[in-house]
Amino acid sequence: MVRHDILQLLAAHPQEYVSGERISQQLNVTRAAIWKQIKALKAEGFEIEGQTKNGYRLLKMSHSLNEWALEQALTTTLLGRTLYLEDELASTNVRAKELAHLGGVHGLTVLAKYQSGGQGRLQRQWESPQGGLWMSVVLRPDLSLADASKLTLAASVAIVDALEELFQVRIGIKWPNDLVYKGQKLAGILGEVLGEWNAVQTLILGMGVNANFTRECLSAPLNATTLYEILGYEVDLNLLAATILKYLEKELIFLEKRAFERLRLSWTERAVGLGEEVRILRGEQVFQGTFKGISIDGALLLETEAGEKIFSAGEVQLRSKMSGYF
Repeated sequence: MVRHDILQLLAAHPQEYVSGERISQQLNVTRAAIWKQIKALKAEGFEIEGQTKNGYRLLKMSHSLNEWALEQALTTTLLGRTLYLEDELASTNVRAKELAHLGGVHGLTVLAKYQSGGQGRLQRQWESPQGGLWMSVVLRPDLSLADASKLTLAASVAIVDALEELFQVRIGIKWPNDLVYKGQKLAGILGEVLGEWNAVQTLILGMGVNANFTRECLSAPLNATTLYEILGYEVDLNLLAATILKYLEKELIFLEKRAFERLRLSWTERAVGLGEEVRILRGEQVFQGTFKGISIDGALLLETEAGEKIFSAGEVQLRSKMSGYF
């Protein structure tokens, strides 16, 4: 792609001018075509300076999702190495499933700048405006079905680690798959097993992070926040996606080595509501007790007057006893 080739040339000479003639000769395109692509790159958020006699120089990378920029930021071996980036999708999870059915490889990653029909857990709508990170990964791990359920826990830890590395922000994990900042939802995860779980094991792991938009872009009733609200500036979505994938790949390697206790401890260190009085909602039933953490299988442990009870992620909702939510 000519646009990416131009970026590659400019990035190879940071803060230096690259003449239009040189770009034209190296890429075998006209000066008019170069100018057209430069305009398109500027529209995508790349800061490129042009001078009549000197040429062009790249001053700043785009913070918006861009396939070339994301590829430059990746440090993984497999995750994200096959990329699909769309301006709009109904759901990155749905698209990832389609590609997985067509033979999509382990680590294939789908991203969208906007989702019109994003979903969270329990079939809830997940609002996905422009400026967020909406990403799904096709995983074919060496895990049993029981162990595959731990991937959502691993993704939670990976996102928290990425946010701490990049922005020094402490994020909590609300069981089973929400990430919160001061009680407000910042990110969520949705893991879906594809077809029958047999010798060809496939799981679609969807991750959504409220990033470069204000709280007003979300529905008023939502108890949510965004990275922009927390930090006061827009973040590089390409670097964020690459860093999450880096930590996710690391956690996946540990999972395949059956290092489950390590994951449980990492998750517990970030758990919201640990040791507090909580309510568990299962259909019409309500259970009250103390949140004791999670089992080695990722199930919630609740200490009640009748003894310890165990709840799986698929069947229940966790609420603070006092406020009704975390």
